[in-house]
Amino acid sequence: MKKGKTGAALLAALLVSLQLSAAVTQAESIEDKKAELQDVQQQMEEKDAQRENKKAEIKSAVDRLIAAQNELAAAKRELAEVEGRQRDLEIQIRQNEAALYAKQQDYDRTREIYKKRLRDIYENGQVNYLDVLLGSTDFRDFASRMFLLQRVIHRDFALIARLETQKEALQAQQATLEANKRDLDATHAQVAAKQQLVQQKTAERQALYEQALAEKAQLDAEYEELQRSSAQITDMIKRMEEQGRITAAQHGSGRLSWPIYGEITSPFGWRVHPIWGTQIFHAGIDIACDYGDPIRAADGGVVIYAGWMGGYGNAVMIDHGGGLVTLYGHNTSLNVSEGESVSKGQVIAQAGSTGDSTGPHCHFEVRVHGEVTQPLDYLP
Repeated sequence: MKKGKTGAALLAALLVSLQLSAAVTQAESIEDKKAELQDVQQQMEEKDAQRENKKAEIKSAVDRLIAAQNELAAAKRELAEVEGRQRDLEIQIRQNEAALYAKQQDYDRTREIYKKRLRDIYENGQVNYLDVLLGSTDFRDFASRMFLLQRVIHRDFALIARLETQKEALQAQQATLEANKRDLDATHAQVAAKQQLVQQKTAERQALYEQALAEKAQLDAEYEELQRSSAQITDMIKRMEEQGRITAAQHGSGRLSWPIYGEITSPFGWRVHPIWGTQIFHAGIDIACDYGDPIRAADGGVVIYAGWMGGYGNAVMIDHGGGLVTLYGHNTSLNVSEGESVSKGQVIAQAGSTGDSTGPHCHFEVRVHGEVTQPLDYLP
């Protein structure tokens, strides 16, 4: 009997130790998850700060890109204006060249006429007034002829002089137009070079903007991944805490009720064993009852043992949490199994006299952290 009860006590202590270890492990696991969640949230804060910085960088990149695009548009307008002026000037140059060519033609023709007339005069000598006189019908006709001849000569001189002046004016205008064209060509080259630089600057700023967008997208993806991790860890913590609350709910209130009402036939403490007749420590109390009477859980908890336990016969052990365990021995049959949650007052067995027993009764023990204690201290 003593050996059987010692083995049962060791088994009960081991089972209680395992339950406590599991609870500690769960608590540590929750704390680990909370620490992991805190680390993820810290990373989220850092990543969010990076995202905000990247947003500011993108805004700056957009502003600089818009400024470059406006500058490029202005350069294109300036270049188009210069090219328009070049086209107008080229038209003016072509028109002036045509006018100069026509004027040169008039000048050349007039000079040929004048040269021919001079050549005739030279070949025929000085104007013979006698020829003019003889060719005239009268003096009046002679005077008229001389006057007309002089006018023709003077007109030729004036025409040539005028043509020469016009030609020189056209040549001067052509020189001015050519100079203006050279200036415009130089301006066009400068504006074109400026436009190329602005185009390059715009392309660089476009690339920086696109790079910032890509980096922002990467940061967003990383932040969303952290959010998912945070949500998963939070859900895991909730489930673990809920499981802890369920486990805690399964544990008792610490205020025990009688497993069965009846006379205490053998108290807690040292006694003479009714079968062996030897002095032995009685680890619980024996409550008198009849075969088949319902044995009830003294408090809510989890069944940590249900089965044959040597001298205890068919026995049940319930962990009520906080290191408190109750034992119910010598049952005829059991209504619960190991790992099952029970509530206070739930029928867990039928009374009997299995194991080392002289008659039907309920052997009831209370153990605190594996140590047997006076059950009456916990009963009303």
